[in-house]
Amino acid sequence: MKTNPSFDKPLLLHFANALRERRRQLQHLIENAGKEVRELADAGPCDAIDVSCFSSSKESLFLHSSQNRRQLRMIEMALERIQDGTFGTCEVCDDLIGIKRLQAAPWDRLCIECQTRLECHGLPDSVSLLSESSDPQSTVNG
Repeated sequence: MKTNPSFDKPLLLHFANALRERRRQLQHLIENAGKEVRELADAGPCDAIDVSCFSSSKESLFLHSSQNRRQLRMIEMALERIQDGTFGTCEVCDDLIGIKRLQAAPWDRLCIECQTRLECHGLPDSVSLLSESSDPQSTVNG
């Protein structure tokens, strides 16, 4: 695998710090979502409208929590790639991931070309590599 020659220590430290901060934020959001679900459950719905509101709120909280957990896993993997020297390298084609792409979403594992191919056509031999990060919303919601 190639290592990105433009990633000096200060730049890698910048990415690592940004990833750690986002990790902290996500952990806080996930913890708060769990508390909110418990609070909703403790309130105990009283009638059909309360039950409907509770179900809707719970589904929304679970959806956001699931998205946050997925992004948290991607951040943990990006921090591991910084440690092992593969950060900024596409996991499919081994080309370098553009700096602007990483600045927008430092947890990305694919170059823009491979991500586009995945979203448009899939990458038949690379599905196992992408199972955690193929969510097109991952770069939008971060």
